[in-house]
Amino acid sequence: MGDPDLGWQLATGRWIVQHHQIPRTDVLSYTARGQEWIYPALSQIIQYGCYVLGGYSLLSWLGAVASVGTIAILLRRGNTITRVLAIAAVPLIALRTAPRAEMFTEILFATVLSVLWFYHRSGSGPVWALPVLMCLWTNLHLGFISGLALCVAYVFLELGEAVFHDQRAAALSRLRRAWVWLLAAVMATLLNPWGARIYVAVARQAEILRFHSRWIVEWLPVPFTPIRLTQAFAWRDGRSAVWWLIVAVSLAMFVAVFRRRVAPVVLLGASVYLVLHAMRFQGPFASLAVIVGGSILADAPQIEWVRRAWQRLSPTNLSFRRTAAVMGFLVLLAFLTVRGWDLVSNRFYMRTIDQYSAFGPGLSWWYPDQAAAFVMRERPPANIFNEYDLGGFVRWMLSPDYADYIDGRAVPFGGALFFHSAELLQSMLDGAKWRQEADTRNINTLIVSVDREYGEGLSKLYESCRSRNWRPIYLDTHAAVFVRVRPENASVLNRWQLDCDQVHFDSAPQATSFRGRSEQFNYYLNSAAILVVLERYREALGQLKQAERIFDDNAFLHYEKGVALQYTGDEARAERELRESVALDHLDGAARALASLYRGQGRPADAAAILSREAAWSPRPHQLYLELGAAQLAMGAPDQALQSFDHAEKESPFLGGAAPLGAGFNTTLAEGRTRAWRSLAEIYETRGLHSEALQALQRAASIAATQQETSSPR
Repeated sequence: MGDPDLGWQLATGRWIVQHHQIPRTDVLSYTARGQEWIYPALSQIIQYGCYVLGGYSLLSWLGAVASVGTIAILLRRGNTITRVLAIAAVPLIALRTAPRAEMFTEILFATVLSVLWFYHRSGSGPVWALPVLMCLWTNLHLGFISGLALCVAYVFLELGEAVFHDQRAAALSRLRRAWVWLLAAVMATLLNPWGARIYVAVARQAEILRFHSRWIVEWLPVPFTPIRLTQAFAWRDGRSAVWWLIVAVSLAMFVAVFRRRVAPVVLLGASVYLVLHAMRFQGPFASLAVIVGGSILADAPQIEWVRRAWQRLSPTNLSFRRTAAVMGFLVLLAFLTVRGWDLVSNRFYMRTIDQYSAFGPGLSWWYPDQAAAFVMRERPPANIFNEYDLGGFVRWMLSPDYADYIDGRAVPFGGALFFHSAELLQSMLDGAKWRQEADTRNINTLIVSVDREYGEGLSKLYESCRSRNWRPIYLDTHAAVFVRVRPENASVLNRWQLDCDQVHFDSAPQATSFRGRSEQFNYYLNSAAILVVLERYREALGQLKQAERIFDDNAFLHYEKGVALQYTGDEARAERELRESVALDHLDGAARALASLYRGQGRPADAAAILSREAAWSPRPHQLYLELGAAQLAMGAPDQALQSFDHAEKESPFLGGAAPLGAGFNTTLAEGRTRAWRSLAEIYETRGLHSEALQALQRAASIAATQQETSSPR
């Protein structure tokens, strides 16, 4: 159990149970208190009830049951092909059924899709259940809107068949028998505490997606590049599943075209488009691939040329078919055995970046439960500032004594506070931004994550520990707590004097099981990342050595080791470690560090090669393209640099309210373009192209002037 959103969902469920009412406005934060907040309550009550009955373990089992239940529904009326596709789909389904409200959308999406698809195929099935399912769904998660989309897709499927004369009567007959239940399903969505205003919440969520699509990991696109397609061959990596299913769906679309099933082609094509544009859609896409794609692929032998080809390739000999079936079963069994072992032994979780889980039930290792317990025990003064991902857990653990600053709810905070909190985390604690925010909101305590992957407070930890206006009072491998230096806070500050340069990380969990070893591994790796930021490189290498003894196939481990070695002057070993990191899991930070090392050695071509390759892998490649342009300038290729700068601008997330976060990025981009155009002007001049050279100089002057005007204080 480790999703950042689960904390605020548990806190809301607890509030509803304790107050015997559903909140209509925000009751969790002090920054959005009183703002209208509409969110389905039933899922939050269920999750809180599970916690009361069985703690974090039962919540973990709830996610496991949701995953198994979804797969079971996918296999309803299945065939051999759908079973194989379901095996491939397990990692995607499991990812989207982690304990949080979204798990209910995944299982209900599969249920509604199964009912509608098999009714479309056979003319029979429990379509009468649609209103009940939609009513339940609306009270569980805002993803119910995808259920309505499925109803629309079903109508489209029937109308697509009605175009053909030989299929028209059956299609219209099914539609006539189903329309009452479809209409009832739409009306059933109004049976919720907010009535029609539930659609206001859906509209607000859709509006928020404008910044989610560039900033929140699960809403980032999946880069569709030739080099990214090679991930399909990483069969031990669960993330390869999306590519396998895309291939299966593409084949199903091919079969559907031959069988004159135009509407399913459009439906499956839309699902591929959506899954490539947001990782969040991987669960629904997996359901569509298994149920719709598997069903259509099973129809392939009905195509005449496919049947003839199969008859030529498949002997009628019964023993041959039995042998082929046994061999296929053994291959699948071996595949499942290796995949299962990777999970049970935690190899998958320790190897893969962006993982907050381990095998087994309970609380995720990345949650700052010890820091939260420290706050509740020592009672530092309110208000507390927390970062976005940490907000839900902070509210769950510190309620009702402390409200949160921000959490994972897009509404009621909106984009403005999201970007403002990110800007604060990028700023120095002694700066004017922090002083103004602390004065305005009476902030006296900060709790920030220092996790190696999710910790937004890690990058500025060195400077924060040396702040004059804020003092650290707690630091472990998950979080840091700071208190504002004010006379009224003197008792807390005097009681807890902490020197970040003297903190020792020597309390690793005991390793008595696979789970214990994974937690020990994460302890050493997180402590090493903190020590690197604190410029305690020798100690960091010691912690990394301990982590490497447990598991050495982790990209972040080799990245941190490379950085620490570089700062200790061992560039040869640093290069090897950084190259190993990039090869393991395409870590952006490792690619940038390796490119920086190459540029420092006067090897811009090597830097450009690594940055170009990794930009094709990254879901957020703007910084990689920016540094690629700088490397190409050093190579004397300004025309290539300008193309890279254009890519950097296109991929930049610093738009609208996020513009202040990109001040440094935009300045560097403008300076790079200015240098590129001036360099290009020199090349034109040497070739006697005086007019082109003049135009290039004018472009450079224009960019420089615009940037100066933009960056000048108003």
